[in-house]
Amino acid sequence: MKLRYIGVSIAAFAAMKIFKGLPLGTASSLGGRLARLVGPHHGRHRIARKNLQRAFPDLTAAAAQSALMEMWDNFGRIIAEYVHLEEFARLTGGQDALIDFDGLDRLKRLREDHDSAIFISGHMGNWELAPLMVRLAGFEMVAIYHPLHEPYIDREIRKFRGAISPRLISNKGRGKELVAALRDNISLSMAVDQKPRRGPMMEFFGHDAKTETAPAKLALRYGLPIVPIRVQRLEGVRFKITAYPPIDTTGVENGAPGVAEITAAINKILEGWIRERPADWHWLHRRWPD
Repeated sequence: MKLRYIGVSIAAFAAMKIFKGLPLGTASSLGGRLARLVGPHHGRHRIARKNLQRAFPDLTAAAAQSALMEMWDNFGRIIAEYVHLEEFARLTGGQDALIDFDGLDRLKRLREDHDSAIFISGHMGNWELAPLMVRLAGFEMVAIYHPLHEPYIDREIRKFRGAISPRLISNKGRGKELVAALRDNISLSMAVDQKPRRGPMMEFFGHDAKTETAPAKLALRYGLPIVPIRVQRLEGVRFKITAYPPIDTTGVENGAPGVAEITAAINKILEGWIRERPADWHWLHRRWPD
């Protein structure tokens, strides 16, 4: 293991131990405050600012700074909440619950008509919570995840994720596993808002960006509905998870034009969510080519 990975891993494990020893709300709040202090000095802050300016060119400097600080706060909270994902996994909604499940009945009705589906989301709110709603609706599912560079940290994060997504498939070399899951009537849950390793250039916020086409390809090939799932942080550790109606694929044929049509629709949905609440999105990745 590279020396820098060891150093990062030691710091991460120390932070995990601290967050685990605190109540969920306290840990989340501390994570947010720390990220607000440290985040703006990280090199990724410049990337986030550039992305935000590209997507919202008319945003004032003050509004942009406020959105970025909220983004860092949310990111820090997510990091702290990883060690508490098991607590979220026990939630089923109801009065005074931490999570409001909007559209759960709709999703349960969909389950009556379909053994499996493809669930798409973006890196908003605490995105790790999106599969919760899928499982509550009765779908068996696997979640697609992006492995971290630091192997020790990645291993621990997979353990935490397992509380909500017991079955995980890496987005590297995933083809055969995905097909096998779909053939077994197992649903897929994936965040599709970041730049994939491969993919066509498609419009996102008025600019061409490499785009993930797997949901459209798989949905058309296997005749599956595509269901958008949105996670919003309401306040502190309270969330709203919304299951939207399936994307309309009526008359769309399996092939490149159909894949492009559905993928464009997915981009529009994600863009709409981000435009509504810019601070919710994870702006830290290089979404567009420079």
